[in-house]
Amino acid sequence: MPVQIPDDSDFSSFKDQCLSSDGWISRYNKAGVTVWCREEESRSVQKLKMRIVCKDVTAETLYDVLHDTSYRRKWDTNMIDTYDIGRLTANADIGYYSWKCPSPLKNRDFVTMRSWLPLGSDYLIINYSVKHPQHPPKKDYVRAVSLLTGYLIQSNGANCSTLYYLTQVDPKGSLPKWVVNRVSQFVAPKV
Repeated sequence: MPVQIPDDSDFSSFKDQCLSSDGWISRYNKAGVTVWCREEESRSVQKLKMRIVCKDVTAETLYDVLHDTSYRRKWDTNMIDTYDIGRLTANADIGYYSWKCPSPLKNRDFVTMRSWLPLGSDYLIINYSVKHPQHPPKKDYVRAVSLLTGYLIQSNGANCSTLYYLTQVDPKGSLPKWVVNRVSQFVAPKV
């Protein structure tokens, strides 16, 4: 199956989901961080959305930090490894990412197609899982699936921005979906 590179309508839909309150249930709201969840009828794992206001950080800087896979090692304490597999277009690539899970769970990894779009004062980065023949699941990992994950970064003036993080991930493995849905609401604010 060929990789479907997101188009303008995909980015628009993602932005609409980030900004909409319809169907979202607030689960956490403290110190400028808000987390919502949304049950998806057609999926067994819920969508999560987080919003944080970043004072003294421009939208451009936040976009650069999130977009830079090598710099991610400095701030993503759960990451085990990440690397680019290949470039598809000027604004799309395939990449690998793995993260530490708490014991006794096996660590998870992904192969995703990532696409990005600076749009006026907004910046969008979205990804979803893909299969790559040269990057099959690794022996000591569970291959998780990103149904849709991404960031919307909006400028709130000269030195302030708002970050939205939206994700729907199936961690796979033997975890019951109700456990994943319940625990993810508490883990999201710490990400």
